[in-house]
Amino acid sequence: MKHYKFKKLTTIYIFLFLIIACSTPPKKVEKVVEVKKEETKPNKETVSKSVEVNKDLAFLESIEDGRNIPTSGKWREENYEEYTDQTFFAFEPAKEIIDFGKVDYPLLNASIFYVTSRERRKLGMKPFRYSSLCEQAAFGHAQDMVNMNFYSHTSKVSGKESLRDRLELVGITNSTSGENLIASFGIAYKAGSPVYTPDQNLSKKFSYQKNGPPILNHTYISLAESLLEAWMNSPAHRRNILNPDFSFLGTGAYHFQDTKFHNIDKVKAVQVFSSKP
Repeated sequence: MKHYKFKKLTTIYIFLFLIIACSTPPKKVEKVVEVKKEETKPNKETVSKSVEVNKDLAFLESIEDGRNIPTSGKWREENYEEYTDQTFFAFEPAKEIIDFGKVDYPLLNASIFYVTSRERRKLGMKPFRYSSLCEQAAFGHAQDMVNMNFYSHTSKVSGKESLRDRLELVGITNSTSGENLIASFGIAYKAGSPVYTPDQNLSKKFSYQKNGPPILNHTYISLAESLLEAWMNSPAHRRNILNPDFSFLGTGAYHFQDTKFHNIDKVKAVQVFSSKP
């Protein structure tokens, strides 16, 4: 019976964590460091003209996209003042299995934030402080990557091409900043294990045995932990997370279904780090 195993990128790339990290120094420094460059960035003249011609439109697009984080009945921005990276994990809604038909994005963003901040504390560093502006930039970029079908630090949206552009458009200027990206699946899959696909199972779900128990979706916390594990296993992403120059963090994730492999639920997630809130 045919079954699949999530292996190397060259075999089944969609089941791997696809991750990219970049760090951006203050604006007065021209150099932007990117670990991996997936597409050619427009030259400065082209970008300059694009921003100049579409300045108002680009600004409105960015603010709308960045601030349009869906509301949640379970998590509000004020909760960041109530919970810490030590108390958040007792928050019962974050332990719930994710229904990808109605993702609670503020709760997912918070889960990624607290899992990341907890990691800093474990390693003897000060935990991150929450930045709503960084969250807006992160969530907006995650949305753009899904809606416009790209995966890069360089956005396809005019006026939002670079991390610096995206931060300035939500109100953060002259900041030392960085960004981590990742694309990952929503089921709680054990890496390296062979699976049967929905087409092979009566349940129409992924499973480890033929017609066996379905592989469940992640909880909000477990999805966040799986993303962080991949980031921490990558030297470039780990450096961003542990960079002492970054005091503030905002995160964003957005759901999509991978049409190339049985419409499996996946997310593209973003961490935005900054020296300013």
